[in-house]
Parts: sequence; C-alpha cells; structure tokens
Amino acid sequence: LKKVFLQKKKNSRTNPNNNNNKQQEDNEEEEDNRKARGSFIHSTLSGYYKLLHMVRWPLLICCGVAVIVSALSASSLSLPDSSDVRVVPQSVQYEKHFAWNKNLLSTSLQSNSGSEAFIIWGVRPADTGDRNNPDSWTTLELDESFDLKSTDAQNYMLDFCGRLFSTDFAKKTSVDYSCAMNAFDDWLKEQAALDNPTETYSSLCVGATSVPVREDSFDQCMIGWSKMVGESSVLAQDGKIKIMLVRAQSIARYDSPYDVLDDEWNKYEDWFNVERRDTAPVGVNQMYHSSEDFWWYDTNGQMLATAITGAAIALACAAVVVFLSSRSLVITMFAVISIGYVLVATSACLVVLGWELGFLESICFAILIGLSCDFVIHFGHAYTHHRGTLSRSDRAKYALISMGPSILAAAATTLAGATIMLFTVITFFQKFAIILFLTIVHSTLGSFVVFIVLADCIGPSYPTRVIDSLVTRFGGNKNNDGTSEEESVDVENET
Repeated sequence: LKKVFLQKKKNSRTNPNNNNNKQQEDNEEEEDNRKARGSFIHSTLSGYYKLLHMVRWPLLICCGVAVIVSALSASSLSLPDSSDVRVVPQSVQYEKHFAWNKNLLSTSLQSNSGSEAFIIWGVRPADTGDRNNPDSWTTLELDESFDLKSTDAQNYMLDFCGRLFSTDFAKKTSVDYSCAMNAFDDWLKEQAALDNPTETYSSLCVGATSVPVREDSFDQCMIGWSKMVGESSVLAQDGKIKIMLVRAQSIARYDSPYDVLDDEWNKYEDWFNVERRDTAPVGVNQMYHSSEDFWWYDTNGQMLATAITGAAIALACAAVVVFLSSRSLVITMFAVISIGYVLVATSACLVVLGWELGFLESICFAILIGLSCDFVIHFGHAYTHHRGTLSRSDRAKYALISMGPSILAAAATTLAGATIMLFTVITFFQKFAIILFLTIVHSTLGSFVVFIVLADCIGPSYPTRVIDSLVTRFGGNKNNDGTSEEESVDVENET
C-alpha cells in the first residue's frame, strides 16, 4: 500500500494535469461542504442523523417489531362481503335509496334464496377465448368420452339426483322438479302401462318398461321423448345424446360473502371428486358443475392473488434495480426489507380503517406497490456512492444528507396532491388519496428510519467488495504497478 501511495504521489508531481484535476476536485468538495454547512435542511438532517446514530440499536429492535406486527395485522385484510361497488358517499340520494332498498323484505328474501347451478355431462370445461378480452367467449368443446347408453351409466344417472339433493349444499330448483333421467323413467313406466301408448314410444322404445333401456335403442328412445315433451336438458346430434344437464339450487348467491362462496365451491368440488373417483362408471365420470355464483367468487380470489403477486413482483423488480445501482447484495436485502415494511404497514393501516380488499381497493393497492419502492432505491444507490472501504456510519450519513432533501421534497409534493383529493366526492378518489397518503408516510419512515437504521447498524463498509472482486478477477483493470483498482481506492480513502 505504501508503494502504491508513493507512486501516486510521484505521478501527481510529474504530471501537472493530474495535479490540477486533483486540486479541482478538492475545490469542488470544499464548495459542497461549505454549502452543506450553510443549508438549513442539510444541517437539520445532520442533527437528525446524530440523534438516530445514538439510539440506532433500540431503533433497530423497534423496526423489527414494527415489521412483524404490521405483517400480522395486514394478513387479516379481508375480501368484501358483497359484489356491490359503491362510487359515491352515503350522503348522496342514490346511496340512500340503495340502503333503503337493501332493508326491504323482498330484497332480504331474494338474497337468501340462493341461485341456480348446473351439472354438465358431454362438455369439457375448456376456455378457448381470449383471456385478455372479456367479450371473447369460449367455443363449445364436446367431451367425446361421454356415453350414456350403457346399463351402468343409465342406472348411475337414475340414482344421481337422489344423492345430489340429499346433500346440504344443493336442493331442487322447485318442488316438482325432476331430473331428465328420472322423468324419462317415469314416462317409460307410464307408457308401458297404457293400452295405446304414444307413437314415439311404440316406434322408438321397443317395449322398454323402465330404465335401463336396451343399449341399441336407448339414444333414439330418449331423444324422441325429449323432443316430445320439450326437455331442454337433453341435447343430441346425429342420433346420439351429446349433452345432459341437471339443475340444482345452490345455497349461496353470487353476491354472498367470499367465505360462504368458498365453502359452497369446495363442497361441490369435494363431492364431485368422490363421485368421479368411486361411483360414476366410465362414460359419465367427466361431469363438472358451473354457476354464476362462482364468477364473483373467482373475481374475489383473483383480486387477492393479484395483490399478493403484485407485491412480489414489485419487491423482485425493486431488488433488481437496487442491486444493479448499488452492486451490493446486503444493500439490496435492506431495500427489500424496507419496501416490505411499507407494504405491510400501509395494509395494516387499511385494516385499522375497516377497509376490505374490494375492486376499488385492489386498483389503489396496485398503485401503492409502485410508489413504495422509490425512496429506498435512492438511498441504496447513495450508500454505495463512495468507492472502496468507508465506515458504515459515514456512508449512512452521506446517503441521508445527499438524498434526504430530494426525497423530502418529493414526499411533500405528493402529500399535497393526496390532501387535495381527500375532499373529492367520488369514492375512488377519496380511497386513492388515503392510500397515497399512507404510502408516502410509510415510504418516508421506511427510508429515513428502517433503511438508515439497518445501514447504520449492520451496513457493509465496502458494499461492492464482492462484485468488484469478481469484476477484477474476470476482466477487471490492473494499474501499472500491478495493484488492483480496489486497492488504489482504499489507499485514496485512507489518505
């Protein structure tokens, strides 16, 4: 190191240009220091750092507790109980009418009446439409394995509705409702007892008295019956039954709370999984259930999944940006912890305010994720500004004083905009303002407290050592005296 230092000193004497450049850099640094000493915001941040540095270890413990408590509270952010999206305050006449209508007996009876579900054979649950275009629907995909004419299949379908309607999650759509196979069986028994049966029975059913019908005449007999009575739950093509439906009344409605719909969905799924595996014979064991109830259920679940996925994507992208700008894995980890604090602390505040993760809140939450990254990224980059080895306290102080004024100015202007939106009438803008306000407040705390405390307590003194050593080993530059560039930087810092 002494050899490097003497060589640099000799070079500065023999090369006037280097000496002039060094003098110019010293003058610029002295000018910056003079401005810092004379600036109110810089002196204030310097005093703030001195105070933070004295209590950094207790603050580190407090930050850890705050992150854990906020995460536990944020995990209780629930999904909405209703699919209704209200866009104006309750003081508006439209909302007053909506609240009055919900208290009517007819509305209460309707909400408790459940809705219709379908059990489908002969169609595959395929989605061939454009998932990014709500107006693009799927095409009808037939299940070629569906075959109803075997004796086992007919007996299974005859007993199916009795088992389904004996469960606690499905009931008949009306008192006199009868499934197609059961109605067909009753018709056969009735026609067999008549002296003059209908032409359809005489010509197509070859004397069948009940289900099961002979396999060679089953399709034509049931198709003829469905056409005669107008049964819409039996669909045929080219003389063969292709689709069969069973209707059921679900206990839940499409606008029921998410937990109720989730319980209903799982009951259907569990019951049908057992049916397919243990009871249904080949040919009729690919049925599935569908209902409008589960559109809102799926939307609710996707909003929650999108919020979690968005947070994960934001953390991953922020980590990449911080790593590329700081070239330090430790600083990247500090940034991820700080951004995670912003996310969970803001979500915890929403829980305290009694919010749910509804449609409007999900849009605002997506914006929250993007805003939570900015401040910490700037601090992370500033921390690694000085090359080589420098004490963590000097680096943390430099990051705070150099980037603090800009970050505070950005926070102040954003809070001013959020404050104005608090007085709007449309609910979306009010909620957006609240989330924006909370995000900026916690972003400021996350950067000025969480990140700076982490850096000041356990931050690296040479944050880019690993990356710099790899660059040097696999193609880094060497000085004329054989020393690495990192060693020269260390000598300069020590000098």
